[in-house]
Amino acid sequence: MTDKKTKSKETKSLLAKLMAAEDINVEYRNNVSTAAFNTESRTLMMPIFKDISESTTDLFLGHEVGHALYTPEGAINDVVKKGSSYKSLVNIVEDARIEKKIQAKFPGLSRNFYDGYAELMDKNFFGLNGCDVNDLNLIDRLNIHFKIGTRAGVEFTDEEQVFVDRIAKLRSWDETIAVADDLLEYCEDKQEETESEFDFGDDSEDGEGDIDDSSSGGSGTFDDSDDSTDQEDDGETSDEPAEDSNSDAPTDTDESDNTDEGNNSVESENDSKDENSDDDEETEANVASNRGGINSTPEELVSETMKSFDDHLKDLVDTETEYNYGRIPDVDLAKLIVPMETWHALIDNYDNKTLMGYPAAAKEKFIKFRSENKSLVSYLAKEFEMRKKADEHKRTKVAKTGILNPNKLHSYKFNEDLFLRSEIISSGKDHGFIMYLDWSGSMHENMADTIDQLMLLALFCKKINVPFEAYAFTDRWSDDPAGPQPQGFGQTRYHKFDRVEINDIGVNINFRLLHLVSSTLSTSKFQNSMTYLMRLRLAYHSNFGYRSEIPDNLQLGGTPLGECIISAINMVPEFQKKNNVQIVNTIFLTDGQGHNSCSAWNGNEFKPPTSYYSTTVIADSITKKHYDVGRNRDGSGVDSTMLKILSDRTKARVIGFYIAATNSKINFNREYSYSAGAFSDRDAVWQEMKKNNFVVFEDTKGYDQYIWVSSKSLNIDTNAITIDADMTKGRMKNAFIKQRQGKFGNKVMLSKLAEFVS
Repeated sequence: MTDKKTKSKETKSLLAKLMAAEDINVEYRNNVSTAAFNTESRTLMMPIFKDISESTTDLFLGHEVGHALYTPEGAINDVVKKGSSYKSLVNIVEDARIEKKIQAKFPGLSRNFYDGYAELMDKNFFGLNGCDVNDLNLIDRLNIHFKIGTRAGVEFTDEEQVFVDRIAKLRSWDETIAVADDLLEYCEDKQEETESEFDFGDDSEDGEGDIDDSSSGGSGTFDDSDDSTDQEDDGETSDEPAEDSNSDAPTDTDESDNTDEGNNSVESENDSKDENSDDDEETEANVASNRGGINSTPEELVSETMKSFDDHLKDLVDTETEYNYGRIPDVDLAKLIVPMETWHALIDNYDNKTLMGYPAAAKEKFIKFRSENKSLVSYLAKEFEMRKKADEHKRTKVAKTGILNPNKLHSYKFNEDLFLRSEIISSGKDHGFIMYLDWSGSMHENMADTIDQLMLLALFCKKINVPFEAYAFTDRWSDDPAGPQPQGFGQTRYHKFDRVEINDIGVNINFRLLHLVSSTLSTSKFQNSMTYLMRLRLAYHSNFGYRSEIPDNLQLGGTPLGECIISAINMVPEFQKKNNVQIVNTIFLTDGQGHNSCSAWNGNEFKPPTSYYSTTVIADSITKKHYDVGRNRDGSGVDSTMLKILSDRTKARVIGFYIAATNSKINFNREYSYSAGAFSDRDAVWQEMKKNNFVVFEDTKGYDQYIWVSSKSLNIDTNAITIDADMTKGRMKNAFIKQRQGKFGNKVMLSKLAEFVS
């Protein structure tokens, strides 16, 4: 059932985008009672309905898309200033115009409008059961006539028919305003006549009741609705809007606002403020009639059909199904990235105070490390060049140029091939790498070996001249001199960036990306940054606790993988543009899932999802795609969704290296149940891991390739070959083979990276 509802929601979102001819955002909310369109963020807000047909849903969508296409953006601001009665009149007239235009543009909607309004009439949404529609005031009768059509049997006097004809022929916003002005003047004149003939508040016996205050009839109000301008109105695809549709007036009525306004409204902040002020005024006014009567002031026109629609709509809205929306924020990378110079200075200050000899030891260790692995890096670089040439050969085509080859002219009697040839080589794709290292406490036992692997990757990329950047992601950084302050459960603080939007997902205030090393560095600076990496590696040479000999800001912490992915979504396009590469291999080196709570900005603060049973949806404001996380808001669910967004937006190749505990099958099985594939494959994966020290999962958990690496294989040190006098030739051969296999087998990350770029 849930899958069916999700599929229907996706289908309706796509329908709205197609009708609007724009990639608008479509969000479903349980706290709104009517559809509304935000013209600034280009977001259509839809309520969650229950017991409603597909036709009625399409009616709601059609009406709001009509506002998005045909009501000029910001037009409502001037209307609101003239009072609630005037606004109501404009709403009804404009609804009639845009509904006709949207049906003329998409004729297939006519049946949906007809059936949708029939359903709403059957459910007495307009409050007409037991009433004569012709006893309503003029505003309500206009509302019913243009929504329901001739089925309603609405009658008009000759004077009123003039307005009906004018509304039916509306083409532009300016004409809407002109008709609304004349209609308001007509109502005021009729009210004065009524007051001069009858006591205030008595119902007219003419049965006309037209002159009512009733403001905009059933369907929705509009606010700063859309992009479109009047020029777009005039340039409509259909020659004429449909005549008063006998069948299906658009569902404006169906989408009633969650405020006191009409049903299908396009909201603006100014609009909602004016509504609140209008509500206050209405409480002070005396309404003479329960059904469309006229008050002492024309400012207090009320549409009874609209009020009835709003009341019924409350019962139609599903308030139990809750959606929480998160948006990928535009982060300020300057606030998140810690430059190499900054954390280098922290280590220098720390080492100068402790005098434990780390700087000299780090330099010596790195020189030794580089020397021991020089042959391996060179070998893999040569292998890379061979693969690159082989790939280039596959892309090479030989063609005749049409130019004679003078060196072959002498053989013209017995050789027909006398022309020069040219080689056409299709251009290959340039690669780049961005690597993110998990700087969390659970990495403590494997951190030293993982840094070794990272340094090998850096040396290899530098050797083959492939652009790369390497970062460590942490939630332990603080600009407070006292160091990171503990944040209790539910007390997480977040970065407040300059460009914060509603629903932006919060980024932990202590989250940072430590810039470790880069291909853009000169040779001397590159060697220096690698020495500092070795200094960090030395801090994790033992397993005695989680606190190591480094400054507080560089201690291991949690796993802010979600924040790291959000940063990568913003970083990859810049890296690609800066280095002019076609494929960016984005690599995450980690041993677990993140813990992003998906807290979103509500305009005042970052709030987590309100209910465990709510469904979380993450929206990408660039691609306009929505990703349903469902209730799976643990690290795995959110991380997988964000990785998918990273891949869809940047077209990067997303690769995960997961450091799996293989010291026992029990530990492996536990981690496999959290992160990998089917239970039935578990034993086979375990056997493959034991044999190869790695397993590759394709298209898993949001990664294009999810490579599980045995924690035992991270140590790059290889045992020296021991030869004794008693060894046979066969044993010596096996010893050499085993040593060579170990030399390459424990460098899985480097081997895989070489495959990616070749």
